[in-house]
Amino acid sequence: MAITVYMPKGYRDERDYILRVILGELLGLEYQVDSWDREVTCISFNNDSNIILADTFFNKSRGKWLVDSSLPQQPLKVWDASILGDNVNLIHKNIPVIYGEDPDDNLFFNINNNTIKLGLDIFGSAFFMLTRYEEVVKKERDIHNRFPVIESLAFQEGFLHRPIVNEYLEILWECIKRVCQPIRRKKREFRNLLSHDVDTPYDFALYESKTIVKRIAGDIIRRKSIRDLYKTITNSYAIKRYGIKSDPYNTFDYIMDVSEQYNITSAFYFIPEHSAGKIDGDYTLDDYRIRILLKNIHQRGHEIGLHASYNSYRDPMQTINELKKLKKTCIEENIKQEKWGSRQHYLRWETPVTFSNCEEAGLEYDTTLTYAGHPGFRCGICYEYQVFDLEKGRSLNLRERPLIVMEGSVLNKSYMGLDIDDSYNVFKGLKDNCRMYSGDYTLLWHNNNLVEKPYRELYEAVIAC
Repeated sequence: MAITVYMPKGYRDERDYILRVILGELLGLEYQVDSWDREVTCISFNNDSNIILADTFFNKSRGKWLVDSSLPQQPLKVWDASILGDNVNLIHKNIPVIYGEDPDDNLFFNINNNTIKLGLDIFGSAFFMLTRYEEVVKKERDIHNRFPVIESLAFQEGFLHRPIVNEYLEILWECIKRVCQPIRRKKREFRNLLSHDVDTPYDFALYESKTIVKRIAGDIIRRKSIRDLYKTITNSYAIKRYGIKSDPYNTFDYIMDVSEQYNITSAFYFIPEHSAGKIDGDYTLDDYRIRILLKNIHQRGHEIGLHASYNSYRDPMQTINELKKLKKTCIEENIKQEKWGSRQHYLRWETPVTFSNCEEAGLEYDTTLTYAGHPGFRCGICYEYQVFDLEKGRSLNLRERPLIVMEGSVLNKSYMGLDIDDSYNVFKGLKDNCRMYSGDYTLLWHNNNLVEKPYRELYEAVIAC
């Protein structure tokens, strides 16, 4: 099967990237590329059947790259994809048109002999979502200098809960099947990807006696909490008598037990340095108790990764030094891994700078990209994919493993603040959407949020569903 993609001229590196991701990496198709003078993209099969797609994003961006006028016009138009039939794997038949022609036009979707014309700019829209294009253009940031969820197109247009790029991919595949039979796509399997940021490995075990005394004083004077006072005294006594296993935040064996029950490898991300002081935690990789924990994780077959410190997200040398320190510690403890991944502390991120930092450090993948304030598909996809540097105009070797949901986004009062039952529905709904596309359900759950029984029960229910 000879597949040729005819593309308009301009933005060749950007176009090559998104074709490679969509057609090559995700669908598993072999193809060749040629340029032409028309302002549409054509996928031609043996030169006798064709799919013609709108090409509005790159055309709209000519001379306006990374400026406001290149962003999608809101409110977005919606295309009713029910015309494709019931066999297309979509969350909803109403498809937001990020870039493309007017879906109210009768010619938006048209079949003529062996040619399908579709006014949806699949490649341009996917490029916009995967590269996080809007985050470079829009300058709004929250108190941690993060791009806020409320500024995102997906949140504003109500599709953050949908992996929209996956839906676009299914639409494209349906078109391909209609003009080119038989043809096969790359097979995928659903994955539960569990990860745990080690911000606070222990609640009491690493503290000296004077620190415990200060905490008791705080319970009495500042917090005025008899409950907190009781917990502080009983927990510190238990650790002194029974050791570190009595620390309430020491849930690591529990986490690994649950993961192993479901044949899942958990990833634990550790902070090597304190670039911003106490916000980066108060443990060091030199502490023998942390090293024992690292060895235990490795010996049980789970993964160790970098939790890059608070101020590292815009600092390539800081990222490089932190990964070096983590690797050096692991070598000293005879811990060997083939791949190294990372997540930014506090989910701090700047596109495309942080991508570039991770690439320079030699990381194989990053798994930061969700919003702290709300779970969902920040990148519009539930597959791991190769990333692109928008400012340098080049593909990177780094892969993004999008984070779908952090437990704090759902449970913390400063964010969604849902109760157990409502939060379960959010976790399960996102997981169902990932499973629908044989995708990756990437879940972050901190070890210190698995202390109380209701949260353990919720955690296990989310894994099992």
